[in-house]
Amino acid sequence: FAGHGTVSSEAPTWRIRFLDAAIVSGPVVKLGEVAVPVGNIPAGEWEALASKELWPSPGETGKAMNMTRPRLQEAVVRTMKDLAAYCLFPASMAVQRGGALIGKEDIKRLVENELAPYLATLPGEAQLSDFRLPPYAFLTHTGQTLELESPRKISAGRLSLRLVVREVDGSAKQKLTGSVFVDCWASVPVAASVMNRDDLLDHGKVTFKRVNLANLRGEHWDGKGGPWRVMRPVSVDQIIYKSDVGHIPTVRKGDKLTLVSEGKTVLLSVPVEALAEDGAGERIMVRNLQSRKDIFATVRDGKTVVVHSTR
Repeated sequence: FAGHGTVSSEAPTWRIRFLDAAIVSGPVVKLGEVAVPVGNIPAGEWEALASKELWPSPGETGKAMNMTRPRLQEAVVRTMKDLAAYCLFPASMAVQRGGALIGKEDIKRLVENELAPYLATLPGEAQLSDFRLPPYAFLTHTGQTLELESPRKISAGRLSLRLVVREVDGSAKQKLTGSVFVDCWASVPVAASVMNRDDLLDHGKVTFKRVNLANLRGEHWDGKGGPWRVMRPVSVDQIIYKSDVGHIPTVRKGDKLTLVSEGKTVLLSVPVEALAEDGAGERIMVRNLQSRKDIFATVRDGKTVVVHSTR
């Protein structure tokens, strides 16, 4: 460069990159406060450029001034002349006079540290990815703090975040939003062989596969309890969901049963047909094979359903 205002015959191999946010201290913004060199700059060159005055600082301490890329480029061309051709510009830039700046990496570390205890409560191995965070946060004075509000619930998948700049007295000065993806790797049951509807689900037909719980379409079967049957066909290596399994019914649709009507003084029994299926203690619809009327009755066992009469 010649005089730091014009370009020499040999174009520089380094550039000046303007920041997306910066803190300035004096009444005039200086290049070294809002930009950094990129590449191998000759010794002493940046020190000379860094002191170059650009434009007036925000008039009020602790208040940010925002500049769009076109406005920033215009200001740089006006103050830096031909040097503007070697500058790299962000989509926008925010400048605050005084206070403090918390950068994106510091915000990321805050989120990671605050969410660590919650991740420990999740099944399997949980970790964070795909951070979508504010690029920066301004504090107007050193007494302010940036905090992450505790999530009400954390589970595998996209997690919404809310960051708050708080005053010394705890009041909220500013609220920022973001999100992060919670990956949770765990072993889940999958079909070891093809299973058809109503097949008995035993452990010989089940194996396990490590998957990211965030990608499941529902809650997976936990393998506990039973006995179970398959409610719909399941292919080999397909994840077994809770909705895929059900208890083996005590009564099936179409079963011929005895309906017992129990009253204070009268005990009647008639043949009926089950119009649904369920387990003992559950109510199902049955059809009286004599009167052809449909009524609700409670399953007692595989041969009997009961209704209670007031007689």
